[in-house]
Amino acid sequence: MVRRLALAAVGLALVVAGCSSAKQAAAPSGPPPLVGANALDAALLTPGDVNTIMGTTGMVAHPRVDSMSDHRNLLPNLNCLGIWQVDEAGVYGKDGWIALRQELLRAPDSDAWRTLVVQSVVNYPSTDAAREFFDQSADRWSKCTNHNVNITLNDRPLPKWRSGELTKSDTQLSIPFTRGNPGGVDSCQRALGVQDNVVIDVQACTRDGSIGTQAATVANRIAAGLPH
Repeated sequence: MVRRLALAAVGLALVVAGCSSAKQAAAPSGPPPLVGANALDAALLTPGDVNTIMGTTGMVAHPRVDSMSDHRNLLPNLNCLGIWQVDEAGVYGKDGWIALRQELLRAPDSDAWRTLVVQSVVNYPSTDAAREFFDQSADRWSKCTNHNVNITLNDRPLPKWRSGELTKSDTQLSIPFTRGNPGGVDSCQRALGVQDNVVIDVQACTRDGSIGTQAATVANRIAAGLPH
C-alpha cells in the first residue's frame, strides 16, 4: 500500500512538472530586439547586390554619409520633398530618429551615369516611433501623386519632375517618378519601408526607361538582412 502511494505521488509530480513546462513553453515572446546604430552599416547592400537588382555592372559606391540633407529652400512642399529626395531634414525632423547611414551608387561613376541608387537606413528609439514616421510619410506621399514639381535654383528652372501613383502596403510605400536631364529623362522609383525600429529609404533611377520596382526590391533586401 505504501509503495502504491509512493508511485502515485511520483506520477502526480511528473504531471505537475509537465504542466509547468508546457506553460513556460507557451509564454509569449518579448518584442523584437531593437536595431542599434552599430548595425546600420552592415544593413546596406553591397555594390554586387545592387548590380544584380539593377541588372547592370560596375556600380561604384560613394562614401557613406550620416547626416540629413535639407532642400526646403528648393522644395518647401513637404508632401513632395520626401519623394523628391532621400533623407530630408524637413521630412524627418531634428528629433525622433537616432542615426542614419546613406550611400549613393552609380554606373558609370560620372555625371553621365546610366544607373543610380541611393540606399539609406535610419533607426529610431522604438518600433512605434519608426511606424509613426512611416504612417506620416504614407499620408504625405498620398498628397503628391501624379504631381508636377517645378523647382528654380539661382533663378533658373531645374528639369521638370513628375510623380506617379502610390503603391502602399503595411510595411512599404513606393512611387515612380520621372525627371528631365540634359540628355533626356530619368526614370526612377522611390521606396520607403519600415522594419522593427528602422526606416529604409531608397531611390533607384535609370536613363534607359527600364526602371520598374528596383527601389522596392532594394528596400526589401535591406529589411530581410536586418537583425531579427
